[in-house]
Amino acid sequence: MSTYVVGDLHGQISLLIALLDKVSFDKKRDRLIAVGDVLDRGSRVGDLLNFLYEAAGAGWFQSVKGNHEESFLRFRSGECLSWYTSPAFGGETTLAFFAKMGENYARTMEEWISSWPLAWSDENAIVVHGSLPPVSGTSLGDLDLCETRMAGDAGGHECLELRPPNLYPSWDGRLVVSGHTIVRKAGFRKDGIAMVDTGAYRTGILSAFCLESGQFHRVSGIPE
Repeated sequence: MSTYVVGDLHGQISLLIALLDKVSFDKKRDRLIAVGDVLDRGSRVGDLLNFLYEAAGAGWFQSVKGNHEESFLRFRSGECLSWYTSPAFGGETTLAFFAKMGENYARTMEEWISSWPLAWSDENAIVVHGSLPPVSGTSLGDLDLCETRMAGDAGGHECLELRPPNLYPSWDGRLVVSGHTIVRKAGFRKDGIAMVDTGAYRTGILSAFCLESGQFHRVSGIPE
């Protein structure tokens, strides 16, 4: 069995399928974990969500929340987040998809996204969108702080917003795999931290990291 952690997708279903093909992904044996920011920006967000919803039902896909998922849920709950629909943030593509679906399916899909955790972990690794929040007075992060540490005026969880240089390895030595910040090439930023967001919606490069082999994989194409 192999576990692949894929970078921010933002609707890039064709790149994801190409990546799964490249690594010979076995849906009966392997797992795919997204670092969040599945939603928004890309024109095929709806196709991607439908694909991943079926994959989750089949048991081979799961995602942690990104700041885009958290913002979407806050917007849908009635919060006044004017920036969510701005071209830069790209929420309109997700809202357009939800506007076209039936009420029951929209509720089901929204509840599914809401169920995504802030972090995923096993005995060797932690997947979080931005970074583990730091333990006060140290340069190390703690998984247990993800739920409680909020990002000031933004109103969201700190673990979804942190960027370099504010990235923190786990205090217990587990590898932290994160997205959120676009890097030219997926890799290890420093001991204990792997970064996999290569900006697929903008660059056409989608990357993933295999937890078991320690290898990075990438595909390139035209963003949709």
